Amino acid sequence: MVFYTGKLMKSRDLHNPTIVVVTDRNDLDGQLFGTFSACRELLGEDPKQANSRSELRKLLQREAGGIIFTTIQNFSPEDEEDSLPVLTDRRNVIVMADEAHRSQYGLKAHVRASDAQLVYGYAKYMRDALPGASYIGFTGTPIETDDKSTPAVFGDYIDIYDVEQAVKDGATVPIYCESRLVDLNMDEATRQWLDKEVDDLLEGEELSRQDALKARVCAKRSYRW
Repeated sequence: MVFYTGKLMKSRDLHNPTIVVVTDRNDLDGQLFGTFSACRELLGEDPKQANSRSELRKLLQREAGGIIFTTIQNFSPEDEEDSLPVLTDRRNVIVMADEAHRSQYGLKAHVRASDAQLVYGYAKYMRDALPGASYIGFTGTPIETDDKSTPAVFGDYIDIYDVEQAVKDGATVPIYCESRLVDLNMDEATRQWLDKEVDDLLEGEELSRQDALKARVCAKRSYRW
């Protein structure tokens, strides 16, 4: 993310862009901000961190440049607002979302159970505030379900760096999974009582279904690195 930002900041085609690095946790925001702050020579300027909604709005009121860190929660409307105003409509704003499989949905309204009000997710307000921005997501665990899909929000994958490639590069070690039964040192009376309890719970299930459930519960996975 640092090297990508460095290339963006030096791109003549982007005319001194503004980079907005978005996370959904304060600790992650601080961690990334610290990493970027240590790379000023590469980036060409010091990044800024928005610690509140009002501070984020002030930081985005600029004509060009800037590397701004914020949590996505800062894109929520103020108490008296129903929606978020446009904070900048420039087209050379690049939003980099880390852990992009989280908090980047809710673009359509849904009914809030507590008060039956129509509400949106933070990602919708962020796009309202930055209508001309481009978005890129970084995640190690993209998801693709009916109501949440990382590729549907950010587009096709640009690059995939999986565990197999990381092992080949020596960046990590292999992970092995093996099934094994754990000896619980259970006395015979307890074992018989437990077997009866299981049989009572599974009463009414087909035999094949019973065997499958027993096998799934009894199998324990261990991991070694």
